[in-house]
Amino acid sequence: MSGATTLDEVVNALKALYQGTSQAERDQANAWLGQFQRTPSAWTTSDAILGDESLGIEAKLFAAQTLRNKIISDLAELGEKGALELRDSLVGHLLRARAGLRPLVTQLCLGLADVAVQVGAWVDPFSDMAAAFREDAAAVGCLLEFLTVLPEEAVNERLEVPADFFRQRTETLLTRRASDVIALLVQCLQQTDTHTRVLMCFTSWLRSGEITLAMIQNTPLVELVFAALQAENSSVFETAVDAVCSIIQETHIDRDDTPGAVQAKDVTVERVLLPQLGSLATQMRSDAQLAAGDEERARGYCHVFTEAGEAWVERIVGSITLYEGLVGALVDCMRLTTLDVITMMFDFWARLADVTLDCTSSCDGARRTLVAVYSTLIDIIINHVRYPVTDTAMTAKERDEFREFRHSIGDVLKDCVRVVGQGRALTQAYDVMARGIDSAPQTPWQDIEAPLFALRAMGAEIDPEEAEVLPKIMDMFSRFPQHPRLRYAATLVIGRYTEWTYEHPQYVPFQLSYIVEGFKDRDVAAASAQALKYLCQDCSRFLAAHWAELLQFFAETASSGTLEDADVIEFAEALAHVVSAVQAPETPAALEAFCLPVARELDALLQRAEALERDGVQAALLLDRLGVFLRFVHVDGNAPAEDLITRIVLQTWPLVAAVLHRFTADAQVAESACKFLRVAAEFYGAVLRPEIGQVVDSIVNAFRSTGLGVYLWLARRIIGVSSTLTTDNAAALQLTATIVERMSEAALSLFATTSFSDAPETTEDYFRLIERAVEIAPGYVLNMNMFPLIFQAAAAALDVNHFHAQMAVLRAWAQILGPTRRHLRLIRDSSPDSHYDAYPVNRVVDMCAAHGLDVSARLLLGMMHRFDRENVADAADVFVSLAVIASDGPCIITAQFENPPLPKMCEWAQTALAQVPEANLSTTEKQVFLQDLADYVQRRQWPKIKTLVTDFSASFWRRNSDKN
Repeated sequence: MSGATTLDEVVNALKALYQGTSQAERDQANAWLGQFQRTPSAWTTSDAILGDESLGIEAKLFAAQTLRNKIISDLAELGEKGALELRDSLVGHLLRARAGLRPLVTQLCLGLADVAVQVGAWVDPFSDMAAAFREDAAAVGCLLEFLTVLPEEAVNERLEVPADFFRQRTETLLTRRASDVIALLVQCLQQTDTHTRVLMCFTSWLRSGEITLAMIQNTPLVELVFAALQAENSSVFETAVDAVCSIIQETHIDRDDTPGAVQAKDVTVERVLLPQLGSLATQMRSDAQLAAGDEERARGYCHVFTEAGEAWVERIVGSITLYEGLVGALVDCMRLTTLDVITMMFDFWARLADVTLDCTSSCDGARRTLVAVYSTLIDIIINHVRYPVTDTAMTAKERDEFREFRHSIGDVLKDCVRVVGQGRALTQAYDVMARGIDSAPQTPWQDIEAPLFALRAMGAEIDPEEAEVLPKIMDMFSRFPQHPRLRYAATLVIGRYTEWTYEHPQYVPFQLSYIVEGFKDRDVAAASAQALKYLCQDCSRFLAAHWAELLQFFAETASSGTLEDADVIEFAEALAHVVSAVQAPETPAALEAFCLPVARELDALLQRAEALERDGVQAALLLDRLGVFLRFVHVDGNAPAEDLITRIVLQTWPLVAAVLHRFTADAQVAESACKFLRVAAEFYGAVLRPEIGQVVDSIVNAFRSTGLGVYLWLARRIIGVSSTLTTDNAAALQLTATIVERMSEAALSLFATTSFSDAPETTEDYFRLIERAVEIAPGYVLNMNMFPLIFQAAAAALDVNHFHAQMAVLRAWAQILGPTRRHLRLIRDSSPDSHYDAYPVNRVVDMCAAHGLDVSARLLLGMMHRFDRENVADAADVFVSLAVIASDGPCIITAQFENPPLPKMCEWAQTALAQVPEANLSTTEKQVFLQDLADYVQRRQWPKIKTLVTDFSASFWRRNSDKN
């Protein structure tokens, strides 16, 4: 195509993309433009678009982006002369665009920076750009933008330049020009219209390490940067915040700092930065915009002071008098009402607490000062966690965000307790509650609920034997005003301090009564269920005598409808702990009192001729109750109780089987039934042993008819405890193989009509089952008649496009190939282990030879563009194992140890890469990779193959991710 024709086509395609009336038209235009960007004609066409003043910003921005991408990936097409001509053209376009929109200027500067990094023939980019743009006041912004992106592009991983050239180029572009850049920035900072870009440029160079503290110490740059924080313009203020934070970051003391460097940083902090921060703290306290609720202003101040606190935390503890003003500013920041902003400070307070507590006796003065600081924080936090008086006006989203904030700031309360001590911290919360109670009923419930929440947050740091303040707090509960929110909070506090209650059992009757009373209020019932669970768990020995009353109350409450299903389950867990503490001979009666009514109710439900609408939900809840009870009840050594549980499990199994038969496809019922069977298998394996064949039949049939992954999950759990479900090891291995074979028949039938990507959860569960089975019974599973079909399915599943499913498939492959690779090494070293005869090395080698082309292609292409980047390392390990097996396996199993490795993997990789278009991967790049792969295979340098494929795929992904 001619240049003019191509230009018109690009412009028309852009119009279709942005103004098309149908999605199909826009998709077609997008695909065409993507192909155009990979063609050699994109150079001239994009340049022509940028020079055509009649075209709009969309076309010009597309052209600038296209040139930038081609400079990154295809600059070699132009040669040195062509690259310099492109540079001159980009400079001209930038001069014409200097007064235009910022995104176009940025794209052109990015392209120029990428040329500067890659083209050594451009001898002095700084001088050339300064000469072109410095004299024109309107163009200075372009020069600053170029200098801003230059350090960032110098480390752009998509630019592939030789290491030696890179070192020389960065020396020329950056290191030798740092002083010139500082001089330019000082000059430009005195012109208020360029403040934002100057600050961005300064920050970029400082973060790159090319500008150091020593270089700016004797310049007005630091003072000018801090002065920019006084700007009312939000853009200048926010950019100045980033610049100040970058300066502070440079004062961190690193391990490799010499004593002289440490001293220089300390001098900078104490003589330069602390006075500036002191002035900033004064400015913050009088900032009208901050007082008016400007969130970004608050964020900026918090960011600066938090950065300083985190950078200088050791200095603060070591010289508290000098840094007391900074700590005061940090406390002031904590008083800000913009709650989502102050969360950035929480890590600092935790770190300061750690350093304070680790400090030696020489820091006693700092410790005394910081005790007062953290005591102040407790009061501030109690105020922050207070619900607004108008909390009913909060939206659901606002309420969720506030709850999340409360739990996050609760960690700071724990740090406060560590520093000030539990007595002082508890007393502060107690005093706030006491004032609220004394002022009742005028006191809003929020004033008492806030310190109650604080008490719960502090719980992890309170000694269970604390005997001075907590008794006074617990005695106060009976005096609380009658409000559901207060009772809810107080009940949760009881649940948090049950370990303390164990040490103070005189409070058990009151707390039990308080919790039980809460079940009568629907708004408090969830808290009561949770608190009861913990009280019964930690204080079961004191509650065992009341098991009958608790069971009766449970039956009444569970049937009343006041509890959510999850609360009923927590109640059931609580009862399990109590029954575990019941002494013989009462234990069987307690077990029967809980289990038999549940079983009878489930049986009655199943006996009904016509199912009711909620039967499935009710069946699931009944199984959950019984399952969680059996999970947590412990009667070891109590023979009558053990016999009774045996009968309960055996009598319940037919009911579970009937539930599965009636509600097979109900996901909630299936999950509950499987969770119950998991408890039976893992905790009562010997009891379930006679029925395990029927259990396997039921879950296989259920999975075959529904495809629900929960049945695969249960199968995997059963395999994990197969030794307890069978009489000997051989039977356990056979059980594993049987489950895998039958589940695989059903799964492969499902995947024959449903793609792995359309059923990612089932894919994940199935291959996690395969991974576990091969780990436990490799000889049995790998020798199954249908394992070749599983092998082929695992190859096809490598195309699944969901992260967790990908991970499961790759880990299954690792379990299949990894042991084979190890056995081959043992054989080669003439030291096969005792399990070799049972391990089918030959079979795996043969399957890899038969299907290796398919597997290797999916692995290699997957790493290049389809796999989640977090899964690439696992995929590379599998690729290496396949390379070892395909290259060395046939020779080793025939004892031809001296034969060179077979070149199969290289041939497979060549076939796979042939599928990649030239526009995405050049022939030269393919040949270099294949040559390196062949070299490593022949030398048996297997670890280097992992590095090779990982780096190769990362490079390809970086250059093509925007094209995929």
